Amino acid sequence: MALSAGLLLMAMLDPTSGSQTICPVERFGFEYCPGEGLGRSISLAFRGEFLASLAMHPAGIAAILILLGRIVTILKNHIITKQNGKLS
Repeated sequence: MALSAGLLLMAMLDPTSGSQTICPVERFGFEYCPGEGLGRSISLAFRGEFLASLAMHPAGIAAILILLGRIVTILKNHIITKQNGKLS
């Protein structure tokens, strides 16, 4: 549920906004955050702007694929568990 909600929120994010960072690395005073632009990259990819997504953060599209794969796996396991419980 949390993965789905997080992915949905990143998809709805306005990639042009300069919102406040939630990066813990930056909050401790470091200038570089390894995840900088990842949410905007995901948002751009959901809008079909794949080149801009890659430019914002190269792992954005991969993160979408990984999260979607994990969501599908969790749902399949949940369905299988429910079916096995009903058969017993």
